[in-house]
Formats: sequence, C-alpha cells, structure tokens
Amino acid sequence: MPHRPTQKIFPLNGVMRRGVFATLLATTPMLPSLSWAEEASVSQVRQYSIGAGNLDQVLNRFARQAGILLSVDAQLTLGKRSTGLQGRYDVARGLERVLAGSGLQAVYAQGGWSLQTVAQDGPLQLGVTQVNATEALENAWGPVAGIVAKRSATGTKTDAALVEIPQTINVVTAAEINSRSAQSVTEALRYTPGITGGGFSDRVKIFDEPTSRGFSPTPLYLDGLHLPYGGGSTGGALQIEPYSLERIEVLKGPASVLYGQNQPGGIVNLVSKRPTETPLHQIKFEAGSYDHKSAALDLGGPLDDEGKFLYRLTALANDSNDEIDYVEERRQFIAPSFTWRPSEGTSLTVFAQYQKDKGVPEAQGLPAVGTLFDNPNGKIDRDLFLGEPGVNDYHREQYAFGYEFSHRLNDVWTLKQNARYARVNDHYTAPLHGYRFVTNPITGQNDQRYQTRYGVDWQQDNKVFGVDNIAQAEFDTGPFSHTAIVGLDYYHFNSKFDGLYDYNPPIIDLFTPSYGQPLNFGNNYRWDNTITQTGLYAQDQIKLDQWIFVLGGRYDWAETDNKQPLSGAHTSSKDEKFTGRGGIVYLFDNGLAPFVSYSESFLPLSGTNVQGKAFDPSTGKQYEAGVKYQPPGQNSFVQISAYELEQENILTTDLGNPGFSNQSGAIRSKGIELEAKAELTEALDVIASASRNDIKYTKDNDGRKGRHPAGNPPLTAALWVNYTLLGDTPLSGLGAGVGARYARGNYGDDYPGAFQIPSYTVYDASLTYDLGTSAFRLKGVKLALNVKNLTDKEYVASCRSQWDCYYGDGRTVVSSLTYDW
Repeated sequence: MPHRPTQKIFPLNGVMRRGVFATLLATTPMLPSLSWAEEASVSQVRQYSIGAGNLDQVLNRFARQAGILLSVDAQLTLGKRSTGLQGRYDVARGLERVLAGSGLQAVYAQGGWSLQTVAQDGPLQLGVTQVNATEALENAWGPVAGIVAKRSATGTKTDAALVEIPQTINVVTAAEINSRSAQSVTEALRYTPGITGGGFSDRVKIFDEPTSRGFSPTPLYLDGLHLPYGGGSTGGALQIEPYSLERIEVLKGPASVLYGQNQPGGIVNLVSKRPTETPLHQIKFEAGSYDHKSAALDLGGPLDDEGKFLYRLTALANDSNDEIDYVEERRQFIAPSFTWRPSEGTSLTVFAQYQKDKGVPEAQGLPAVGTLFDNPNGKIDRDLFLGEPGVNDYHREQYAFGYEFSHRLNDVWTLKQNARYARVNDHYTAPLHGYRFVTNPITGQNDQRYQTRYGVDWQQDNKVFGVDNIAQAEFDTGPFSHTAIVGLDYYHFNSKFDGLYDYNPPIIDLFTPSYGQPLNFGNNYRWDNTITQTGLYAQDQIKLDQWIFVLGGRYDWAETDNKQPLSGAHTSSKDEKFTGRGGIVYLFDNGLAPFVSYSESFLPLSGTNVQGKAFDPSTGKQYEAGVKYQPPGQNSFVQISAYELEQENILTTDLGNPGFSNQSGAIRSKGIELEAKAELTEALDVIASASRNDIKYTKDNDGRKGRHPAGNPPLTAALWVNYTLLGDTPLSGLGAGVGARYARGNYGDDYPGAFQIPSYTVYDASLTYDLGTSAFRLKGVKLALNVKNLTDKEYVASCRSQWDCYYGDGRTVVSSLTYDW
C-alpha cells in the first residue's frame, strides 16, 4: 500500500485541487522570495465570517475561503479551539487572528502554508515534509488517506477526533477494504478485534450478520440511519456493497443514547461515498477463482469552477460461482449522489442507490460427525451442495434514497437533518440441513451417511423510514468549551414475511449426493410486524484544558405491533425508556489518551408472558476503561480497552408454566481488546488486533447458566503487514502483504456436554504493483493479486449445534486492474 501523509491538507484553490503535488518546507517565517502571483494571492484581502469552533475546523473553513494550501500536523491542533474570524483580512493577518492564543503560527514556503509551534526562543523548526495536494482534510464523514483514521462521527454524531471519544470505535477505511479485496462487509471486518463471524450468514454470503463482543446480530446502520433487518436466516436485510463505502465504523458497547433500541454489543455504521471537491475518476476490473468477474466505476468532483455543485457516481456489476458446487452469485449496483452548497455554511446532498442480486445460494450447515469428528464414511467435502439444483434460488431487490442537510445559523448554532427511505424485497428457496441421521435406504443401516433436510420458501418485504434532526451548538462558558447537540429522531420499520415449508423433503447422501427429487411446500406462515420509535436526546462534549467530558441522555417512545395474518393473532406493546452515557478522556501531550465510560441500551421484545402481559425491553449496560494513543508526528493509532457488559431481562423458560417464557435471563460479556494501525514508514503498513472475551449466561432457566454461548471464540488475533518498494529501482511500486487470523477453540453448543471446535489460523496474502511509480511510468494504473486462506486450510469456523457446523472458506484468489485519472 503506498505511503500516505501524516499531515492534514486543507482545501486548495481550483488549480491546485486538480492534482498538483506540493512540497511544504516548514522552516522560516514568511520568505521574501515570492513570485508576483504568489504575492498577489497572499496579500489579497477578503471578507471572512467564520464562527468559533475547534481549531482544525476553523482552519479548514479559512483555507477553503482563502483558496490556499494549508498543511497541518493533526497533533498540533488536537484539543484546541479558535474564536473564529470576522472582517476583512489578507491571508497572513487572517491566519494570525485564527491562531491567536493557540501557541501556533503559520509560515509560508514554496506555494503553501504550514503550522509551527511557537517556542520561547522562536518557532519550532519542523523540517521537510512531503504531502500530496490532492489529499483532503479528513472529516468524520469523508475519505481517509490510507489505513489510519483519526476522526469519527459514529460515537458522537459530531466531527470528533477518535482520541476524544471515551468509547472504543474501530474504523476500517476504504484503503483497507481495497488492500484485502474484501467482497463483503463481513470480510472487511475480519481483522477487527471483538468482531467474530462464521456460521450461516458467512457461508451463504447473502447477509452480513457480525457478532460484536459476543452479541449477535450487530445492527447495521448506513450513514447513521438504521437499515431494514428481517431477523436471522430468514433474510429481509439489505447487503451493502463494500465498493460503495468510504469507511466501516464499529461502535463497541451500548449505543442507545444516540441510536435508540439496539443490541448491547454495539453497532456497525457504514459510511457511503459522497460527492468530493477533488475530482476523481476510477475504473476497476476483477477476475478470480470460481469464475469471478467484476467491473466497477467511481466518478466524482465539482460540476462548476466555484465548487458549489458536486457529484458522485458509483456503480458495479459482478458474476461469480463459489467453492460450493452449483452456487452462483450475481450483482448489479448503482449509487448516484449530488451536493449543492449555496453558501459556505449551507449544504444539501441528495443520494440514492439501487442494487439487484440473483443467484443460487447454499449455506450448508453440516453435522459435527463428518466435519469435526470421524464419520465411518470419511470426511464430508467442503464443496458439498446440500440443496437441490433447480430449486435453490435467491433474488433480492433493494433501494434507498434520501438527503442530508446542514445549515450554520451563526457562530454557535448549526442545524442538520438526515432522512432516508430504504426498502428490500427478497425471496429465498432452498432445502436446508436437518437435525438427525436416517437409515441408509440401500443397506438398511444407520451408518451416519444420510441426513434429513427441511425445505424453506421465504419471501420478505421490509421497509424503513428514518429521520434524524440535530441542533449543534459550539460555545464557551468560562474555561469550558462545549460542543453540544440536541436531537429528535424517528424510525418506522415494517416487515412482511410469507414462508412456506416442507418438513419432509428428500433425504440426502452427504458423501455421494443424488439430486432431482421434488419438494412439496406448504405449512404457510406469515407475519406483518411494525416497529416505531421516537427519541429525544442530548449530548455535550466538554473540554477543559486537556480534559474532555462526554455526557448524554435519551428518552425513547417505542411501539411494536405484531400481526399473524393467517391466525388473526395480534399483539402490541408500548415502551418508554431512558438511557444514559458518560465518559472522561485526558489528552497527554505525548499522544496518550486514557478514558473511562459508562453506556446503556435497551431492546424491545415481542410476545407476552403467561398472564398475557407484554414483555419489558431487555436492557444492557457497559463499563469500559482504556487508553488511546495517537503519537505526535506519526500516522498511527493504537487503542486498548477493558470492558464489562451485561444484558438483563432476557427471555428464558417459565419453569412453572411450560410453553411460556419469563424475563429472568441474563448474560455477561467481559474482556480486553487491542487494535493498532500504523504507517510506520513510507513503505511499511501494519494492522494488528487481539481480543480476549469471556461471555456466559449468568441467569437462565434452560440449563445454560454458567455456560458460554456457541460460536464465540475466547481469543482472536490478527496481523496484517504490507511493504512497498520505493525509490529509483526497477521494482519500485511493487508491494507485498501477508496476514494471519487466529481463533481459539470454542464451544459448538450452549448446553452442558457441549463439544469443542478446534483452534485455527488462516493466512492471507497480496501482491500489488503501482505502475505509476514503477519504471513503466503508467500513471494511475495499479495491479493487485489477493489470496484468502493462502494454504487452503480446511477448518470448521463455527457450530451452533451438533447438526449446524460451517466450514471456513477455502483458498480464494482475486486479481484486479485499477485505473485512476
């Protein structure tokens, strides 16, 4: 992966934005040897109206209005604020006023500006720094230059530095997604600590259902708004194309204060590509194992010279088979977006996306005997197709459209509104695995060769409308600096399900399958469920010198309405719930930022107890402490955290009333997580992660008390290292990456006597060649080869019971050609 700069590069004028490279020498204040054009630009007087705020945000606005190139080490502005700028100033005088009281000063050299710390004996000399003028300032909703993100909005709904957020947030950037050629969100998260996969959704590849800190499924959000979800393996979920994303962010632990009802393990927020000030044009072609073919397009930039109108168009089409026999996957995707900025403080972005998937799915789900344990007939093949060719079918049509609006009223207040409507309609047909061996119809012996199956024919139509209104205020009260938000959001989700079943389909020979027998679907089941939620929330990020305090609270009104059209059954419930969060961070000058936090969540439950009373929401709470480290002058980020997380009011069997449930269950998760991402040199990138997790039932009436839930490895670790050859050599631009993923053995069932899944380690690798920096000098052309499971290791990744085990993917190779211009 090519080196990325450690500096922030603030917006340029129109000529510089179009790809000129600049070298900024931060050596001495204002040099007299300016050209006539440079002198004119520097001395030009403009009218400014920039409100007070975080120093990096004020500098960003000033640089854009002044039309200058400004390079800033992120550590220099960390935690600092500016009173803004009102009036008419030239560039030098304006920067002086913006930086007043910050201990920094601006210097000019070779066509651009940079910042220096003012020491008692004069400015600190920073030396030569290479920067790329096409790189834009990182903001919480935008692209990241390389693998190391420094800002996020997922944890605060504001543009905040990661070191200032007292909760663990993992960010997977577009560069990291591309470096491993991830074909799904699930794949992109494989090197993220505390996130585990395996099982039905990973093997079938048409859903993304990660587990975070032991809780599954982790809710998926797109640009801060909830995505439709049907529940488990019945489908009904949008699957977001990873090529359409700038970043994937995982907020660990309860998140109800900002997002309402949720699982306590956290959320995954997917940040879409949006229009950019910097023109970009990219085409990408892929080819690989199992006849994989893909073509993608990404275009964007300004539509006018002033940059008031911006656009982005992302599209993709792919077609591939799979290592499982008969499986096919096809996708068509397009996502246009358009931004209008009528003034410096106002922005409106409208967006849409459409995706169509069609294929032949197969999730497998195999018995432990024949995968983990010896079977008298041998080992079940990893490519076994458990379904029926001509019967297995999946198709999905999904779309979303909405807008994002922001308007700065004055120096203090900014109003934002984010609204989106999304809908998914999918249809899944397949014979799935059964739960017992049957007698061999040829020999009459139960030789563990033949297995039952059951057939499903599921359709879902799910739609969600969400709107989030935020008023953000930036102000000071004495020595305290505040970034406060008050929000009102609304969420309406409707799910319609129509399922047919064949509980007695043809049995299957697991070792020499024979296909072609018909299925008889019946046993119709339907639901029509609606969830609505209105939440009022407030949060304040308070800065006092190097201390940061985050306090937040929310009150929700949630209503569920569940209908079963065939039986006429109808249940509904209304819940009101307050949730809170609080945290403290201290920012040391050396880049260390220790933090402590507390957060809460709630999740409404459907159904009633034996008295017919609707269940109360389950609740979650987390205590977390850790340290984040962002070394000054380096492009790296390290975080380590320890947490204890508990969910209560979980449904469990009502022992006095068989067939009914009560809310006496509870589960606890505690552990330690480590993540480090660093661009150590221009040539060397490293990603490392580890997670030690202990999750168990603390209260339960079903015999699981003290047990560890299935499919949760107690220890996972991953390491990815990438090295690129630089310099004036024939091999310049050639890079190689290697990665390893480890999961310690875990339980394959929740109940006493459960069996163990062995530990495994899987290796990945990549080769890249940037022809633009090579001897060929083919600017913008890049070649890549990615290999997953390099050694083609055969292993079982997850089991949910002795009849429900899933192999991990075998060796997969993807080659790509990318051209940027």
